[in-house]
Amino acid sequence: MTTSSAISENLVIYQVQTGGVGTGTSSQEIILLYNTSLQDVKIDNWCLQYSAGTNGLTFTKLVCFTPTDPTVETWLSSGGILSAATNEFVSVNPLFTPDYIFSAGLATTSGHVRLVDDVGAEVDRVGWGTARYPEGTASTLPASGQVLSRNLSSLNLDSDVNSTDFSSDSLETTIINGLYEQTVPVDLCLNIEGMQTEIPIGFLSDDSGDCYEDLCANIDGLQTALPEGYELVSGNCNLIPLENRTVIINELYPDAPSYDTGQEFIELYNPNSSTVNLSGYRIQVGPNYTKEYILGDANLQAGGYTSFSDTETGIILPNTTGVSLRLVSPAGNVVSETPVYQNAKDTLSWALVTGQWIYTNQISRNAENRPYLEPAQDEVLGVTTVLAACPAGKYRNPETNRCRTIETAVSSLVPCDEDEYRNPDTNRCRKITTATSSSLTPCPEGQERNPDTNRCRKISTIPGVSDIKVLSDFQDVPSNYRSNGANWVLLGFSVMASISYIIYEWRRELIRKIKLFKLKFSRE
Repeated sequence: MTTSSAISENLVIYQVQTGGVGTGTSSQEIILLYNTSLQDVKIDNWCLQYSAGTNGLTFTKLVCFTPTDPTVETWLSSGGILSAATNEFVSVNPLFTPDYIFSAGLATTSGHVRLVDDVGAEVDRVGWGTARYPEGTASTLPASGQVLSRNLSSLNLDSDVNSTDFSSDSLETTIINGLYEQTVPVDLCLNIEGMQTEIPIGFLSDDSGDCYEDLCANIDGLQTALPEGYELVSGNCNLIPLENRTVIINELYPDAPSYDTGQEFIELYNPNSSTVNLSGYRIQVGPNYTKEYILGDANLQAGGYTSFSDTETGIILPNTTGVSLRLVSPAGNVVSETPVYQNAKDTLSWALVTGQWIYTNQISRNAENRPYLEPAQDEVLGVTTVLAACPAGKYRNPETNRCRTIETAVSSLVPCDEDEYRNPDTNRCRKITTATSSSLTPCPEGQERNPDTNRCRKISTIPGVSDIKVLSDFQDVPSNYRSNGANWVLLGFSVMASISYIIYEWRRELIRKIKLFKLKFSRE
């Protein structure tokens, strides 16, 4: 039975030895291939296969011509010979080095050997003895000590009839080895037009074989974009120093009226002269500071404020037993820390005002903090008046509750004239009295000079008495009248009634005085 002709335009099976001469030489096997074409033939991953004489349909591998390196190609030159032999053959022919080694197993009486290319297509085949599927008819068995050999001098080297193409002949002793390897030109940058056998300077290749300019020459591996946390300086990518500038925890609002959720907040203030990026800053809750909220990428302008609600941070500020909060920079240093507050009340925030932490009723989210404002209650139409803050350069007079200009300089008093002195009560100059009693005009008749005022006054007389001596004869006359205790009761009642009336009339002023006193005492 015959098979269809194999494709044998270039390479053909030249010689096959199924065994040596004599007993115990059956494993001394060798196969030679010959390139009949005028061009070299690439034989990467081509294979020699064997099938028993009774089969001829399924083949097992003898040897494949696999390149030693992915960048290397295997070629057989024009007119060149490729050899494949068993170790048993090499052992009796130590001066011979075959191109490939395969394991012995060719049957002497019948069998099939074929050559297939890298996709498994049959290139050539030879069957001998009683082989079932040779090319055409099977070749006759070689004589003892000889091999199956193709006649290279024939005008038709491959007629696709094994009995015609092969005969018994001696093994080729002069083998022109035509096998060689060639380095494959590899395009190292598939995304760059043209063959790139070398990666351009300043470029690196990725896993897909594409080449890109390496942005960071000082960092191992390909960097097509600036890595996060780095900055580009003269072609090098340098780590940006971690932020460590101070940002202040400025105000806490722990107890909002009625419902706290979403209304509590933590306010931050940037005291620096430039913008601070808050990415990586951490708000931590005392006393163990294990619970924290990490701030995202956001810029806080110089002198600016920002705040975070409890729903954003997940931090719930307790009301009665307060806590301390601290702010840690990305560099790891604590940049701000609050004292522990106690007994927070609704409508009051815990705020940093002029360097001191106090409770204030002027809640100023995302704005400058203001001190506690004591409301002044005026009972006019039931309206409660809240005193506004005094303008710059003024302060509130605690006596009158009015704004008063802050005295920045003491005015210099003009000296009094020589004949004047300064009245300590009015701070005004007053004439000095220099007249003496000798210059006083005598009092008219019937008048005398008052020693206290130096003025003339009428002389007082008792009617019916004309002699001073008579006055000296006056004597005390004992009286039988005694004081009644009820008079003291009436007197005390009158005094209490007067005081009560005064308190009632001045009640508003007194209440305001008491509140101002309390406020002053609490601040101290």
